[in-house]
Amino acid sequence: MASVTLQGLSKVYDGSAKPSLDHLDLEISDGEFLVLVGPSGCGKSTALKLIGGLEDPSGGDVFIGEQRVTDFESRDRDIAMVFQSYALYPHMSVFDNIAFPLQIAKVDKAEISKRVQSVAETLHLTAFLNQRPGRLSGGQRQRVAMGRAIIRQPSVFLMDEPLSNLDAKLRVKMRSEIAQIQRRLDVTTIYVTHDQVEAMTMGDRVAIMREGVLQQVATPDDLYRKPANTFVASFIGSPPMNLFRASLSGTGDKQVTLGDQTLTIAPESIEAYPGISAHTGEVVLGIRPEDIEDADLSPDTRAGDTITAEIAHLESLGADHMVHLALEAEQVHVGDQPQDQVETPLGPTSGGLCICRFSPRSKARSGDRVRARIATDNLHFFDPATGGALNQ
Repeated sequence: MASVTLQGLSKVYDGSAKPSLDHLDLEISDGEFLVLVGPSGCGKSTALKLIGGLEDPSGGDVFIGEQRVTDFESRDRDIAMVFQSYALYPHMSVFDNIAFPLQIAKVDKAEISKRVQSVAETLHLTAFLNQRPGRLSGGQRQRVAMGRAIIRQPSVFLMDEPLSNLDAKLRVKMRSEIAQIQRRLDVTTIYVTHDQVEAMTMGDRVAIMREGVLQQVATPDDLYRKPANTFVASFIGSPPMNLFRASLSGTGDKQVTLGDQTLTIAPESIEAYPGISAHTGEVVLGIRPEDIEDADLSPDTRAGDTITAEIAHLESLGADHMVHLALEAEQVHVGDQPQDQVETPLGPTSGGLCICRFSPRSKARSGDRVRARIATDNLHFFDPATGGALNQ
């Protein structure tokens, strides 16, 4: 086992005006499960290739443990990789597919058999050792690919979207299995995905990338509760955080005006975002859908924590009602460039839609005008010019 340290790691491809990876600094602890996540083209797979030695960096260094491996060949880095394509040998049994790295290394046959059996037990593949990959399900084949990586007993695992070829139900099952296996083996693991749910449920920490730049690295809980900027806020969460242009006022009882309605900010939100204490004027206000409820279900509702709006659309999901409230407030969408904000397609005077997660006990329906209670102790505030959190 070993830690992984990236220092100023960069990659610029020939003919490209912008770096695919731009001065990435990151430390992954020994035994940690770190997930790199972000939209397509954000640089996460490029980072993995540079760590694995599959490509040469344009700048910066890679350390595994105390050893600088920037100039090492991939085979000399003591790593094992698992990709979205299983890359199994169809003419060989599951046993031989798993054993292949040891056979190439001319390990003793008795030792190979012992280690294959051990890996197969860990991955629940013992009953399939004599079968060929073509007779296995997608999840079983992915476990065989993992077994081939595990049997080498590497210092670091690199996984690049290993579940993307599986159906949704199997992905849920496999992400739980991979997380459990990683904890059992306690091997440093760097896992790439574009799926934020996968990232949040698997990683000890999650690093969010955008256009080659690291936006934030933190525990899943901290990413959710303390997003560094509007991009992270809108990327993490399902549905994503609602973002609106708003206005701060007051010095004692701090208030935020959203369109033509005003909320009193609870002390907990001011403590989380101390930058708003002395701030007045325009801000970007963030509200999680799960922090908005039908006020009729809340007996302790107060005037300073409710808004009134018409339901433009309601989606009943059984356990929740996804309610889209039409607000007379300018919605903020994170643009294509870092920290850019663009106006809602409806225009600033048409207002925007605020997604709420109502309890199924709510009697509200599409077209109704409702009072919605907002958890004012869990509001989020961002600089409208930079998109950065107002937490200082």
